This record gives sequence, C-alpha cells and structure tokens, in this order.
Amino acid sequence: MEMEYKDPSGRNRWIIVLGLVFAIVAGAGSYLVMTKAQQTASQPVTAQVITGVVASRPLLARKPLQRDDLAIRTDIPADNTNVNGNLLVTNPDELIGVLLAVDVAPGQLITRNLLASDVAGGEFQILAPGESVGPDSEVWRAIAITVSDDRAVGGMVQAGMHVDVIMTISVVLPDAAAASDQPSRTLPPFYSDPTSKVTYQDMKILARTGTFYILKATLRVAEEISHLQAAGAAQFTFILRPTVDERIINLSAFGETTNRILQRYGLLLPVMIPVATYPSAPPIPAITPAPTAAPSATPAPSPTTSPAPSASSAG
Repeated sequence: MEMEYKDPSGRNRWIIVLGLVFAIVAGAGSYLVMTKAQQTASQPVTAQVITGVVASRPLLARKPLQRDDLAIRTDIPADNTNVNGNLLVTNPDELIGVLLAVDVAPGQLITRNLLASDVAGGEFQILAPGESVGPDSEVWRAIAITVSDDRAVGGMVQAGMHVDVIMTISVVLPDAAAASDQPSRTLPPFYSDPTSKVTYQDMKILARTGTFYILKATLRVAEEISHLQAAGAAQFTFILRPTVDERIINLSAFGETTNRILQRYGLLLPVMIPVATYPSAPPIPAITPAPTAAPSATPAPSPTTSPAPSASSAG
C-alpha cells in the first residue's frame, strides 16, 4: 500500500502569516500606549486648590480683625494642613472683630487654630484648637482668680502661659484655755498657722486684666476656687511652668507649715526669756547735785587785843 504524500509548505505559510499578524498587532498596541503616555506627560498637571481667607497686611496678635485686614484667595494649594474643614475659614465676615493668638504675615492663610477667640469681641476661647465637646469629654470652664503681682511672678504672668497654683489657708484652732473648759475634750498637738500646698497643676492663663487672671479649669476645680475666694479662706500664688514641661507631679508628699520648715532645715526655735530685773554692770553712781550759791553776810568786827606791857614800865 502506498502512502499519500502531502506538501507541508502550505501549513508553514499560514503559521508565518499568523506570526506576522500578531507582530503587527503588538507593534500597533505598543505604539498606541507610548503615544498616549507621551500625550499625558505633555499635558500640565492641575493641582487641587482651595479657597480661604488670608492676611492682606501684617497683623498683630490680640488685636480685633477688621475687614481691610482680610482677603480671599482662590488658588491656595491644598495639602494636609489646610484641607481640614474645621480649621479653614472661607468667609472673611466670620473673622471681623475676632482676636488672633499670634502675629500673622501678609498672605498667610488664617485658620481657626490661629485665633485667640472664635467669637467676635471675645478676649479668649476656652477650648483649644482641636478640642470638642462630647459625652465623655472633660467639662472645661473659665474661672477668675485675684492674685497680686508679688504672688504672680512679679506680675510677669501673661495670657497663654501655664502655671501651677499654690493654695495657702490660715487654719485657726481653739486655744488651750477654751479646751480646758471642756474636760472631756482632748486638744490635739496642733496650733493655729497658715498651711500651703501646690494644689492645681498646669493651668492655662486664658486672659489677664490687672490682678484678675482667667484660668482654664475643670468644673470641679472652678467650684472649689469660687468657694475659697468667696469665704476669704485662701490665697493663691502662681508659679510659672517652663513651656516644654507638661509633667504632672505626684503631690502626696507636698505641703508646708512653718513647723515643718523649721524641722526640715534645723532652724532654731525662739526661746522666751524669763521676766526678771537685771542690775546694770557696772552700777551707775548717783549724780551729785550742783552746789547752791549762799547769800553774802556782814563781816563780824575784829576783837580788840591789849598791847603787851613793855619792859620799861615793869617795876
């Protein structure tokens, strides 16, 4: 039986044709991709911009803003510092009469965290930028404390600073005579004296007017301060904190009385001197009175003497 011979050249031609087709398609696809990439690269990139209020001139802190101080910019590049909707101000009318907490340069974007007050005509804001009120948030209030300059770092404490507060209360105990009238009562070994202790730490000064200081305090602390001032039972002293020191110290071992300071530093206790009469040493002699001039008297007459007998007259 003879086998039929088939020429494979026709099949090979189809394979070559298909290869050429695939090559053309791949080349065309690569050309289109490269062309599109070049066109995209040649087009300018449009950055996202926002609209906000900026300073039209140099602005000073603690000065109410006026309409002429503000301008609107619509081409501010958006970034992580200004896209926060809570900080961005787009209407300049919202800032009229509001105080800045810091100086602002011309053209600088004015955001809410730069404000000393978020209410027109206000001198301060109680909540810091980023703080909010919620069911579990701290209950913050503002309380006024009267502190003389000698107890406020010489009057150098200003708004924005942080202080610790020393409370001094005068403790008055009944004297021993009053206690002896009640035999059943035992008088403890205490005595009347002022007592002082650091009671409040890291309190922010919101504002100051003379010797009146407005402090940010929790509702409980504000209640305590109000009571002590109304009763006239306490004096307050400010001690200034370094700006970078945010530590809260354990105050369980703090507290001062005069007696404790005397013991700590070994100061001598005053001793009562017994009442007695002490002679002078040496004794001072009595002063001799000056003599008094006697009145002049008439001189007495001289006595008459008989002359002695001479020898010629004798015998």
